[in-house]
Amino acid sequence: MNRSILIESHYLPCIAYFTCLESGSKVWIDIGETYVKQSYRNRCYIFGANQIQLLSVPVHRGSGKVSTRDVRIAHEVRWQNNHWRSIASAYGKTPFFSHFADEFRAVLYKPFRYLVDLNLALLTKCLDLLMWNVSVDFWPATGSFPAQNEMYDYRKKILVSNLTIEDFQFQPIKYIQAFGKDFVPNLSIVDVLFCEGPQASQIIERSITQR
Repeated sequence: MNRSILIESHYLPCIAYFTCLESGSKVWIDIGETYVKQSYRNRCYIFGANQIQLLSVPVHRGSGKVSTRDVRIAHEVRWQNNHWRSIASAYGKTPFFSHFADEFRAVLYKPFRYLVDLNLALLTKCLDLLMWNVSVDFWPATGSFPAQNEMYDYRKKILVSNLTIEDFQFQPIKYIQAFGKDFVPNLSIVDVLFCEGPQASQIIERSITQR
């Protein structure tokens, strides 16, 4: 469908995020919004050693209200090593880790100054691995939209506080995960990519309850 999507910048987004993007041909990432701490903007969740694990990118955001575009990554902390060790430990034995690992690692270790640039590069890589023909750009304004035939605003729809959501259009579809007997829904996209590979796109499509 020829529709445009407006959404926030997320770090290695969850599966619900991709259900929002699946039906769009153009995605606008709102970087003019006020940055919200302890949100998906700088964090994601993976499933390792039978427990949900938080990965959080350390940032400098200054004081008071700050635009997401201005949030800088705190490179004083060796966070890339910690994140990559956690990802490799969680997914090293999954069927498709060897297929995608080098591509994710290469992006993760690039010295991005701003969080939005890191997030955009990782999102672009995920869309490429899903083989989705979706164009992504930054949208710096808030409260107004580009001139498009259809615009869907998904900002503030996907919240860390609602990790197991059954909401506006997302219904988790079970797949085989790396650990545990109980399925954990709506983890980072890396979970389904490493576990299911080419089937990840179909799993996302089946998770959409409305279009």
